[in-house]
Amino acid sequence: MSTAPHLEAGGLLLIADESLSPAQVEQAAPVLAQGGVSLHQGSELPPGPRRLVLFDGRLSPAHAEALRREPPPLLLATRGPDGRPAAWEVRLLGSLLRGGALLPEGADVTRHRLQRVVDIGVTAEAASAAVSRAGGSRVAAGLVGDVVHELAANALLDAPVDSRGEPRYAHRRTEVREVAEEDACELSFAVEDGRMWLEGVDRFGGLRPGPFAR
Repeated sequence: MSTAPHLEAGGLLLIADESLSPAQVEQAAPVLAQGGVSLHQGSELPPGPRRLVLFDGRLSPAHAEALRREPPPLLLATRGPDGRPAAWEVRLLGSLLRGGALLPEGADVTRHRLQRVVDIGVTAEAASAAVSRAGGSRVAAGLVGDVVHELAANALLDAPVDSRGEPRYAHRRTEVREVAEEDACELSFAVEDGRMWLEGVDRFGGLRPGPFAR
């Protein structure tokens, strides 16, 4: 994975791996700018930047190794028209970098607060039903339900830790019926532009790149 060519973006260093040509990186710049990721040419590598790796969408051992570094890089595939990043992924990245909402602006958002274990299934069923109402297939609705169930279970049962960093509920999932009020989480979703958008929020920030690397 090469560090050239590179562009600096507000503390982010945009890097093209070997799967892309320098021309493709230049073509990506306008799409990134439209998504709120402003780029400018950098002549030297800034010290300790957060890296944004642009690649062709095919994950390799090199990407897995990069995710094990601290801090791990952000990965952005060129799945859009003409080998550019997809506009919706860039918009999501821009919102993330600005600390904004991860759901589309103006979308009809449904929010579920989860504190009881039964809330996981209720939320998954609601998301699946939303896909069906929007004209999605039974398969798509089922997949969304599965993803929401996994995200909700992770946020509610796996993320909470005590003052020593030890899991509060993960080791006894089958016994827990309800978590403490301060450990409750929120899962929101919206159907927009033929996609289901999901956002999970908990106070622990326990999502790590290890599972993605593995």
